[in-house]
Amino acid sequence: MMYKTFEARPIGGALGAEIYGANLKNFDNADQWKELQQALDEFLVIAIRGQELSPADQYAVGKRFGNPCFYPFAKGMDDFPEMTRIVKEAGERENFGNDWHSDTPYLAEPPSITMLYSVETPPKGGDTLYANMQKAYDELSPGLKKMISGVTGVFSAGLKYKPGGNRAAHHKRIVNMPVTNSENADAFESKHPIVRTHPRTGKKALYCSALHTLRLDEMTERESRPIINMLNDHAITPEFTCRVRWEPGQLTIWDNRLTMHNAINDYHGTRREMRRLTVGPEKPV
Repeated sequence: MMYKTFEARPIGGALGAEIYGANLKNFDNADQWKELQQALDEFLVIAIRGQELSPADQYAVGKRFGNPCFYPFAKGMDDFPEMTRIVKEAGERENFGNDWHSDTPYLAEPPSITMLYSVETPPKGGDTLYANMQKAYDELSPGLKKMISGVTGVFSAGLKYKPGGNRAAHHKRIVNMPVTNSENADAFESKHPIVRTHPRTGKKALYCSALHTLRLDEMTERESRPIINMLNDHAITPEFTCRVRWEPGQLTIWDNRLTMHNAINDYHGTRREMRRLTVGPEKPV
């Protein structure tokens, strides 16, 4: 659709758009905020360029989309405890978020929306991949849809199947972020349907990842793993994805209920700093 208050340029056929001409500090422009929500519904991921946002500005934008959520594995900013600085220094090799996932599905009420603001970006690399989990579900065979209908997943923060080790091992290699609570990661566990329904549109989407879905309820991990891996691999089929390029002063907003993302770790030797805020806690159904 056409928008009156900004220009939306699609990124990929499956999802994603770059937004030009919006002013996120203009809180009195009701038409703009209505259209931003419409663009998010249409594209699932919107990269809003040309914004100079302080932490207070980003927090105010976040509250337009829902109540801010706490992240349990990093200390938040002093004035905005729900907001997390995501930093990879030039001398580090491991980054944060470099696996396909949705944000914090191991919570009883995961966030609906994620907002990531770029403070400093490398001259090349550091892009983020996104997958349309609604399209991934739509493209499943009728037999597989029937098989997974009503199935509940057990989601864990422990990162048991993360390449290179669990969350504690991962945090040891993340030295310039205020990571915390690694020793308690396995205690963060929740159960959600692996096919969830969007509360506004009524459309269904896969809600399952190789990183966070530990097993399927009433099944062992050994029995569950082939199904989880198959659904994960299906969801990240290139035709279901887009790639977002970053530049300083960009706020990218995505629907965490309908997407997975993966922060590409291809910028060794350069620095990258972002601010993340998640909002809209919601129990998946």
